[in-house]
Amino acid sequence: MSAPTKKQLASRHMRRLRTMREQVVDMARQWEDVDKYAVNVLEDLAEAMDSTASNLLDDDAVQGAMP
Repeated sequence: MSAPTKKQLASRHMRRLRTMREQVVDMARQWEDVDKYAVNVLEDLAEAMDSTASNLLDDDAVQGAMP
């Protein structure tokens, strides 16, 4: 069995990060009326996850364009 390519890994991890981001956003909603600090921390985490997912694809696109 061969190892996944960098593009396959990036795509798989991007999807997983976006799924996990949705779970974190849901957690933030549950904290909405309880603790604003927790909401802010969870929203920051969700943003970081989305940014990381985008960077995985961007890095792959840039790498693929290089000779």
